[in-house]
Amino acid sequence: MIQHQTATRGDGSIEVSLKGKIDERFEYGDLVEATRSAPKVVVHLGGVRAISSLGVRSFEGMMSGLMGAVAARTVELVHVPPALATQLAMIPNLCQGAVVRTAELPFVCPSCGAEATHEVPWKANAHVDHAPACECGGTMELDGLPEQYLPPP
Repeated sequence: MIQHQTATRGDGSIEVSLKGKIDERFEYGDLVEATRSAPKVVVHLGGVRAISSLGVRSFEGMMSGLMGAVAARTVELVHVPPALATQLAMIPNLCQGAVVRTAELPFVCPSCGAEATHEVPWKANAHVDHAPACECGGTMELDGLPEQYLPPP
Protein backbone atom coordinates (compact mmCIF):
# COMPACT_ATOMS: atom_id res chain seq x y z
CA MET A 1 0.00 0.00 0.00
CA ILE A 2 1.29 3.44 -0.91
CA GLN A 3 1.14 6.47 1.36
CA HIS A 4 1.60 10.05 0.29
CA GLN A 5 2.24 13.39 1.96
CA THR A 6 2.10 16.83 0.42
CA ALA A 7 3.75 20.08 1.48
CA THR A 8 3.45 23.54 -0.05
CA ARG A 9 6.62 25.54 -0.66
CA GLY A 10 6.87 29.31 -0.34
CA ASP A 11 6.82 29.73 -4.12
CA GLY A 12 3.45 27.96 -4.39
CA SER A 13 4.88 24.70 -5.67
CA ILE A 14 3.96 21.45 -3.97
CA GLU A 15 6.21 18.60 -2.84
CA VAL A 16 4.68 15.13 -2.86
CA SER A 17 6.39 12.22 -1.09
CA LEU A 18 5.37 8.65 -1.84
CA LYS A 19 6.17 5.71 0.42
CA GLY A 20 5.44 1.99 0.07
CA LYS A 21 4.54 -0.28 -2.84
CA ILE A 22 2.75 1.08 -5.91
CA ASP A 23 0.17 -1.47 -6.96
CA GLU A 24 -3.39 -1.64 -8.28
CA ARG A 25 -4.69 -0.28 -4.96
CA PHE A 26 -2.85 3.04 -5.39
CA GLU A 27 -5.58 5.68 -5.19
CA TYR A 28 -4.05 8.88 -6.54
CA GLY A 29 -7.17 11.01 -7.06
CA ASP A 30 -6.76 12.90 -3.75
CA LEU A 31 -3.09 13.51 -4.52
CA VAL A 32 -3.88 14.98 -7.95
CA GLU A 33 -6.65 17.10 -6.44
CA ALA A 34 -4.34 18.40 -3.66
CA THR A 35 -1.92 19.67 -6.32
CA ARG A 36 -4.62 21.06 -8.63
CA SER A 37 -3.58 24.74 -8.47
CA ALA A 38 0.21 24.39 -8.09
CA PRO A 39 2.38 25.64 -10.97
CA LYS A 40 5.06 23.07 -10.09
CA VAL A 41 4.95 19.65 -8.43
CA VAL A 42 8.05 17.83 -7.18
CA VAL A 43 7.44 14.13 -6.57
CA HIS A 44 9.87 12.46 -4.14
CA LEU A 45 9.93 8.74 -4.90
CA GLY A 46 12.73 7.57 -2.58
CA GLY A 47 10.23 5.88 -0.27
CA VAL A 48 8.83 3.65 -3.01
CA ARG A 49 10.12 0.13 -2.38
CA ALA A 50 8.41 -1.70 -5.26
CA ILE A 51 6.01 -1.32 -8.16
CA SER A 52 3.81 -4.11 -9.52
CA SER A 53 2.82 -4.52 -13.16
CA LEU A 54 -0.64 -3.14 -12.36
CA GLY A 55 1.05 -0.42 -10.30
CA VAL A 56 2.72 0.80 -13.48
CA ARG A 57 -0.73 1.58 -14.84
CA SER A 58 -1.66 3.38 -11.62
CA PHE A 59 1.58 5.38 -11.74
CA GLU A 60 0.86 6.33 -15.34
CA GLY A 61 -2.61 7.50 -14.31
CA MET A 62 -1.15 9.62 -11.51
CA MET A 63 1.35 11.20 -13.89
CA SER A 64 -1.36 11.91 -16.43
CA GLY A 65 -3.44 13.57 -13.72
CA LEU A 66 -0.52 15.65 -12.47
CA MET A 67 0.53 16.75 -15.94
CA GLY A 68 -2.98 17.60 -17.09
CA ALA A 69 -4.11 19.47 -13.98
CA VAL A 70 -2.63 22.86 -14.90
CA ALA A 71 -1.54 24.18 -18.29
CA ALA A 72 2.22 24.80 -18.48
CA ARG A 73 2.78 22.98 -15.18
CA THR A 74 6.20 21.53 -14.38
CA VAL A 75 6.33 18.11 -12.74
CA GLU A 76 9.70 16.81 -11.52
CA LEU A 77 10.55 13.34 -10.27
CA VAL A 78 13.42 12.98 -7.79
CA HIS A 79 14.98 10.10 -5.83
CA VAL A 80 13.59 7.55 -8.31
CA PRO A 81 14.25 4.07 -6.81
CA PRO A 82 15.66 1.17 -8.87
CA ALA A 83 12.27 -0.55 -9.21
CA LEU A 84 10.77 2.52 -10.84
CA ALA A 85 13.93 3.50 -12.77
CA THR A 86 13.72 0.20 -14.66
CA GLN A 87 10.13 0.98 -15.65
CA LEU A 88 11.02 4.52 -16.78
CA ALA A 89 13.94 3.18 -18.83
CA MET A 90 11.71 0.58 -20.54
CA ILE A 91 8.66 2.81 -21.02
CA PRO A 92 9.88 6.32 -21.95
CA ASN A 93 6.35 7.82 -22.04
CA LEU A 94 5.50 6.53 -18.56
CA CYS A 95 6.27 9.86 -16.90
CA GLN A 96 3.99 11.74 -19.34
CA GLY A 97 6.40 14.62 -20.01
CA ALA A 98 7.60 15.12 -16.46
CA VAL A 99 11.28 15.91 -15.86
CA VAL A 100 13.16 13.10 -14.17
CA ARG A 101 15.94 14.71 -12.12
CA THR A 102 17.61 11.97 -10.06
CA ALA A 103 17.63 8.21 -9.50
CA GLU A 104 18.89 6.17 -6.54
CA LEU A 105 20.70 3.22 -8.11
CA PRO A 106 22.53 0.14 -6.81
CA PHE A 107 26.33 0.17 -6.97
CA VAL A 108 28.91 -2.47 -6.07
CA CYS A 109 32.66 -2.23 -5.47
CA PRO A 110 34.66 -4.56 -7.73
CA SER A 111 37.55 -4.52 -5.21
CA CYS A 112 35.85 -5.49 -1.96
CA GLY A 113 32.26 -6.39 -2.95
CA ALA A 114 30.64 -3.64 -0.87
CA GLU A 115 27.17 -2.61 -2.02
CA ALA A 116 25.49 0.79 -1.77
CA THR A 117 22.64 2.80 -3.20
CA HIS A 118 23.77 6.11 -4.65
CA GLU A 119 21.83 9.00 -6.16
CA VAL A 120 22.83 10.07 -9.68
CA PRO A 121 21.36 12.50 -12.21
CA TRP A 122 18.88 10.90 -14.62
CA LYS A 123 20.98 11.01 -17.76
CA ALA A 124 23.05 8.69 -19.91
CA ASN A 125 26.44 7.73 -18.43
CA ALA A 126 25.56 9.13 -15.00
CA HIS A 127 26.62 5.77 -13.54
CA VAL A 128 30.19 6.51 -14.73
CA ASP A 129 30.32 10.29 -14.31
CA HIS A 130 28.87 10.16 -10.78
CA ALA A 131 30.06 6.76 -9.51
CA PRO A 132 30.57 6.79 -5.74
CA ALA A 133 33.87 6.05 -4.04
CA CYS A 134 33.98 2.98 -1.83
CA GLU A 135 35.32 3.02 1.72
CA CYS A 136 38.15 0.75 0.51
CA GLY A 137 39.27 3.48 -1.90
CA GLY A 138 37.95 1.87 -5.07
CA THR A 139 35.38 3.32 -7.44
CA MET A 140 32.02 1.59 -7.31
CA GLU A 141 30.27 0.34 -10.45
CA LEU A 142 26.61 0.18 -11.34
CA ASP A 143 25.17 -3.17 -10.26
CA GLY A 144 23.46 -3.96 -13.54
CA LEU A 145 23.34 -2.66 -17.07
CA PRO A 146 23.03 1.11 -17.62
CA GLU A 147 20.11 0.65 -20.03
CA GLN A 148 18.28 -1.15 -17.23
CA TYR A 149 18.15 2.02 -15.11
CA LEU A 150 19.03 5.09 -17.20
CA PRO A 151 17.86 6.74 -20.43
CA PRO A 152 19.79 5.95 -23.61
CA PRO A 153 22.66 8.19 -24.73
